[in-house]
Amino acid sequence: MLKIRFFLICIFLCVILSTNRIFGSDYYSNALRIFSEGNFFVASIEFERAIFHEIDNNKIAKCKYYKSLCYKELGDKHRALEELSEINIFNLPDSLFFIIRYEQAVCNFLNDDPTQALWNLEEIKYRFSDSVKTVNILPLNILCLNSARNWDEAVNAWNYLLNHTGLEDSEKNYFKAKINNLYNKRKMPILYSDKKAENLSRFIPGAGQMYCGAVFEGAFNLIMNASLLGYSFFEFYSKYYFTGYFVGLGIFNKTYQGGMHRAKLLADEKNMEGINKFNVETSSLLIRILDSQPLGKSLQKDSFKYQIINSISFK
Repeated sequence: MLKIRFFLICIFLCVILSTNRIFGSDYYSNALRIFSEGNFFVASIEFERAIFHEIDNNKIAKCKYYKSLCYKELGDKHRALEELSEINIFNLPDSLFFIIRYEQAVCNFLNDDPTQALWNLEEIKYRFSDSVKTVNILPLNILCLNSARNWDEAVNAWNYLLNHTGLEDSEKNYFKAKINNLYNKRKMPILYSDKKAENLSRFIPGAGQMYCGAVFEGAFNLIMNASLLGYSFFEFYSKYYFTGYFVGLGIFNKTYQGGMHRAKLLADEKNMEGINKFNVETSSLLIRILDSQPLGKSLQKDSFKYQIINSISFK
């Protein structure tokens, strides 16, 4: 009898707590509160709970947007982008459309996909033509153009930005000189051709790595491949065909093919390293320009600092 009473009491308490939880709280507001406290993992779960209970498309879009921010803060850039890609953008208000597309551009930029990021920014330009919002995306647009190696378009974006900052002519001329110096061919990042690196290692093992600046790695690869090839010839000469073929040539084939693949990857890594370093310098100059603009201008300096300068450290 005691067991039955205890069982009924548990059911009674569970019903009270569960109904209070469902009808007495706002999941979205609760998730926002947890997000503001910096507990991003728990916040992502609460936003998912809010999505489950919501039927309004705008509220669902906001939940997914904040959920993507949680994942980005947790360092999961790919999952953040996936969350944004699932948002139904049709019939969204302009303000919500802007922040979602802009955040998608940021995530694509962080995921080393500047082409897709530029596409997201173009969607914003198309929807907000002749708008201050178009000016506000220019800093990110410049960084994406740099990553895509569209240098001329990047300089044009710089000039457009300067013309909308409200700076005095003397200040504009000063920053134009800085921009021209930044995009001087002698100071531009050195870019390596991954195809050339691969082909060099195809004809001379290790040459592709040397071309990318990894001299010692290339020399080691050359010596290793030459040693394996020499070992194979020696084994064949000594009539040890089995070891000559399977040991010597077998390992040589792996190191030879691996050397070509490594040279291609090294070229891409060097290019990415150079572009990222160049973008850090670009960001520093952008901050100086945004800091110099007169009070009351529409450029969102603080938003840019948060979205880009802090995010660049993720790359």
